[in-house]
Amino acid sequence: MYRSLEELCRMERETGKPFWKIVQEDDCVEQGISAEESFAQMRGMYQAMQYADAHYDETLKSASGLVGTEGTRMKRAREAGTLLCGDFIGKVMEKALKTSESNACMKRIVAAPTAGSCGVVPAILITYERMTNTSENDMVKALFVAAGIGDVIARRASISGARGGCQAEIGASSAMAAGALAWLKSGSSHLITQAA
Repeated sequence: MYRSLEELCRMERETGKPFWKIVQEDDCVEQGISAEESFAQMRGMYQAMQYADAHYDETLKSASGLVGTEGTRMKRAREAGTLLCGDFIGKVMEKALKTSESNACMKRIVAAPTAGSCGVVPAILITYERMTNTSENDMVKALFVAAGIGDVIARRASISGARGGCQAEIGASSAMAAGALAWLKSGSSHLITQAA
């Protein structure tokens, strides 16, 4: 059991196990399942994120009519080259909007860590995977890294928008995505925690 990112880094140094594996082992103990079952569950979550992205329906609107079509508009602006940011950030924003719209339209999403911030982690990871051809196994490991960061935030602060405001949700998901991306780029626990 770890309660801080510092403890995760210390455990990595002491055991020689990678950051993601320590998080996974904690998941196995908490759920009473094998490493294979834990990995399969996390793969299922990543595949649900991919499914939500691949099956975005640009015709759907939320029940209020306030949410919908922004993902398509962002895609068109990116393809037209009218965004001020680069292609990677443009794709991330597009995927984040699509996922959050799918959530608002009651489609299946993965709360990462909450439904209110569901677009951030998938947008970063899916865009990175497609741009770099990273293996799905490594993407699942990165999701364990993100989960470990989210777990620490949930234990020590809050991931709840109702309790901590939108900064708790978006701040937590941004930290999770940044840590996962740092792991994918370097594997260093120091860089993971600094990014988060």
